[in-house]
Amino acid sequence: MTQNWSFLCGYTNIIVNGVIIVMTILNCVVYKVRQLQEAEFVEQNNRLLSLSIRGLCFRFSLDQMQQATSNFHEELVIGKGGFGKVYKGTFEPGPTVIAIKRLHSMSSQGSTEFRTEIEMLSKLRHSHLVSLIGYCDEGYEMILVYEFMPGGTLAEHLHKRARKGNTSSPPLSWVQRLQICIGAARGLDYLHTGTGNQHRIIHRDVKTTNILLDENYAAKISDFGLSKVSPANQANTFVSTNVKGTFGYLDPYYFTTRRLTRKSDVYSFGVVLLEVLCGRPAVESSLEEEQMGLAGWAQYCLKEGILGQIIDPGINDEAFHDSLEVFVKIAFQCLHSRPRDRPTMGEVVVCLESALAVQEQYTASTLAEDSIVNHGHEINDYSFNEVYNAVHNQETRKHGAVADRGYRAEKFPRTTRKQKYVKPANITVNRNAKTTRGDNGVLNSDQSSAKYQQLTENPPVISTDRNREEIMPSLELKSFAFNDLSVATRKFHPKFMLGQGSFGCLFKGWVDENTFAAAKWGSFIRNSRNLVIAVERINQGVQGYEKCLHAEINFLGRLCHPYLIKLIGYCLEEEHRLLVYEFMPQGSLEKHLFGKDSYFQPLSWNLRISIALGAAKGLAFLHSPEVNVIHRDFRTSTILLDSKYNAKLSNFGLAKEGPEQGRTHVSTRVMGTSGYLAPEYAATGHLTKKSDVYSFGVVLLEILTGRRLTDEILATRAWAKCYLTSKHGVLYVMDVHIQGQYTVKAALRAASLALKCLSVDSKSRPDASQVVEVLEHLQNSKKYQK
Repeated sequence: MTQNWSFLCGYTNIIVNGVIIVMTILNCVVYKVRQLQEAEFVEQNNRLLSLSIRGLCFRFSLDQMQQATSNFHEELVIGKGGFGKVYKGTFEPGPTVIAIKRLHSMSSQGSTEFRTEIEMLSKLRHSHLVSLIGYCDEGYEMILVYEFMPGGTLAEHLHKRARKGNTSSPPLSWVQRLQICIGAARGLDYLHTGTGNQHRIIHRDVKTTNILLDENYAAKISDFGLSKVSPANQANTFVSTNVKGTFGYLDPYYFTTRRLTRKSDVYSFGVVLLEVLCGRPAVESSLEEEQMGLAGWAQYCLKEGILGQIIDPGINDEAFHDSLEVFVKIAFQCLHSRPRDRPTMGEVVVCLESALAVQEQYTASTLAEDSIVNHGHEINDYSFNEVYNAVHNQETRKHGAVADRGYRAEKFPRTTRKQKYVKPANITVNRNAKTTRGDNGVLNSDQSSAKYQQLTENPPVISTDRNREEIMPSLELKSFAFNDLSVATRKFHPKFMLGQGSFGCLFKGWVDENTFAAAKWGSFIRNSRNLVIAVERINQGVQGYEKCLHAEINFLGRLCHPYLIKLIGYCLEEEHRLLVYEFMPQGSLEKHLFGKDSYFQPLSWNLRISIALGAAKGLAFLHSPEVNVIHRDFRTSTILLDSKYNAKLSNFGLAKEGPEQGRTHVSTRVMGTSGYLAPEYAATGHLTKKSDVYSFGVVLLEILTGRRLTDEILATRAWAKCYLTSKHGVLYVMDVHIQGQYTVKAALRAASLALKCLSVDSKSRPDASQVVEVLEHLQNSKKYQK
């Protein structure tokens, strides 16, 4: 029995050991198979990556990456994230310093981001986007090589370094913060509007850690792994996609609907602006629950009138309260709950440039200790509000009068209730917010307006001490002294700033209507003999300003017509360059059609036709054989309205003499504003009077629809063919504000005229005089009247 039991036990042990051996062998086989499958997957994935991105940019070997980073030494790590680590690398000879981002291997999400980053950045070139040098996809590795940004991230300068106890660099000044924000905004504006006619790019991960700084603290947008391409001409305004991004910066509308739009980036940038303002991260988990999210907490503080309590103390002493006010308003506009009520990035650039300009004025006056006394009394506070009433009124309506009073009284601590007068500088703020591209398709980041981009047509250099009478000997214009205009505009005070003119800021002033002597302060309104004027102070930093300045004087100085703005005089004293116009109290047509300020009521149908007719009469006068002038920059912002809403053409800085007898066109460099340019002029540089007629067609459509029209829409003409040639179509696109004020025949007649003006063949377009005839018939004929 004992022997049998021993035999049975031994037999059992043999079986168990055999099973263990077999299982071990199977595990080894499975492990090897998995290894082979994984290797095959990585190899296949890398092969697909290489095929999809081959030729887009330089491909480095893994050996080159290891040499540049001392085999990825930990001491060279300059950043970390969910993607992996970023190393500071060096290429010899040179040495050339680079940034090397090494993504986690074996990650499907990482490979997607890797491919997207290469595909995006290899096609984009802009001074405010980080440059991709190359990549490495050898073996399991996915590595991206960028230009090195020695300034680090914006987040490090705002709050990360302070938390780590790093005080090696001083906190960013208010001016530095504004310049960084402007640079980042320009980069985003390029992605949204300047990357080509067919596509626009949504970054989808805008945050302070993705805003890098170079050695001069110039900002560049980075990290395009989550970016999405949005067709420029798509019927929908959004891209349906899974929600991705960073908490604290995510657009609530995108988060709840999965509808991604360019305005989602605008929301995220609004959070970035709040970080810059408050010096704290977007999410602070160590704070109480209601204070964790910066966006929500800042909006609460604004409503309660305590926003000043959370502003970074480092900027309170140096930031001028008017500059802060402009900055705060645009930041909270970016955070609006409805995407359509948020500004575009172009509009954000404009407001940030305004904030910087106001700050620079204040800094200059402080350094000079320029205190101005008005009859023995120090001048009280004046704000920049008149330029930004739309935003201010919106905040007032949103939070109520009580909150608004608290907002103004408490948001920015002041050392005194009286402020020094702000000595004006040459502000170069583009109110049109129309970005343009250069010949290579890359946005000219230092020029945020098509107008400013075009002022480079070989300008003549005029000596500052040249006699004014030698420049304009035959024009019957008033030659003003600079001091007189300074008095007339109260030292170009921001309170009397009207907006942006052709070449600089426009100010309201008062002079005696008979002698043109400057009206004394305090007598502006009381004296009925005082004439209100508009004074444009030329920004001499704009290249080519002299040529455009003298074109303005030469044309408007010798032309007189009821539908042209009247040029009263000029100042060419030493370094000062100013133009003096009649004052147009109703502003531009653009503000009435597209402005958000409640001050501008919607124009009626009759007024719109009357304004269009007046503008057409102005063009017909210019195009007449006796005058023979091509305006070349006809658009809604250059049509000004007097107190009775009579239209007058302005802005003759780009005007050209028409072709001589026997010639059909003037060959010249393409200049003007994108969206209004005639296609044949943009393509060939052949300028004709019909080029102005095309621009008039764009303006007329904007008048009828109340919408801005882009050159992409007009180029396809699909939009026009679909809606403007049928009864139901034209009623669908007409401005809702004038519904019921016109007949269907009138709408179709006006739309038909616009389409004729927009004909691709310039010979098929009517003359300006023919346009006048049609509009006069439309205005006077009873069959077109409701």
